[in-house]
Amino acid sequence: MAARHDLRVLVAEVEGKTALSSVLGGAPLTSEPREFRPGLFAMNISPEDALREYFEVQFHAKRVARPLVASQLVYYVTHAAPGLRDILMLGKVWYQVARKGEFDIAVLDTPAAGHAVSMLRAPDGFLEAVPVGTLAGHARRVADWLHDPDQVAIHLVSLAEETPVKETLQTARLLQDRVHMNVDCVHVNMLYPPVAEDPAIEAALGRLRTARGLMRRTKSGPMLDGARARALFECGDFYRSRRALQQSHRETLVDALGPTASIVDLPFLFGESFGGKELDHLADVIEEQVGP
Repeated sequence: MAARHDLRVLVAEVEGKTALSSVLGGAPLTSEPREFRPGLFAMNISPEDALREYFEVQFHAKRVARPLVASQLVYYVTHAAPGLRDILMLGKVWYQVARKGEFDIAVLDTPAAGHAVSMLRAPDGFLEAVPVGTLAGHARRVADWLHDPDQVAIHLVSLAEETPVKETLQTARLLQDRVHMNVDCVHVNMLYPPVAEDPAIEAALGRLRTARGLMRRTKSGPMLDGARARALFECGDFYRSRRALQQSHRETLVDALGPTASIVDLPFLFGESFGGKELDHLADVIEEQVGP
């Protein structure tokens, strides 16, 4: 959506995630931003690549950076220091956007909720353990950037189901309590749309109490026998029951979050795949709700 408004956008996925390249319809992502659409770039961030670039930029040691990062020493260092791997990956996004100024917006696809909280907490945790030194200075810059609401916003994605809603609300509380960051928006994904937008049609469908009633009102198209009518009626009944349950869980989210976070509704897309066409459709849906 942002790229369609002439902004340069970087979408980054962290180590271990691989879905983004298939969604964008291209080859696997690398550590360097690659343009998939006009203004839309994507990359994959690993701690090793981020550390190599850190050495190159910080110490101008390009010749020693690659063999150093390729050695086992880096593995032990990045795993021994508390949160260093997460700081390096966050620092890569900070460097591309805040330091180099190459992009107007960066979207970081973080790990699942529990690890995401730990990841965003990593700079503060590292500073508590290592308050001085070159790496501490880097962690402090990343921490200051994360805690600036004019630069960083948190968007969560949830399904309108009991467990995802509970996890989303728990994540929002953990982010506030442990990271001191508020959730700006929750995207409620895969919502069943209304059966009919027209209230009159919705009311007429509501009067079809039985499969027999459906058969009586069928005046065109293929004839419905009793079995097909029952199957179709049960399908519609399930759909409406499922939608009602989703709306109930969505209301739980709205009530618990209050005015602190906005809600964006994303429809369930009844298809076998997800690609560029579906991405454009969801961008339209989001823009209708949040504005350009």
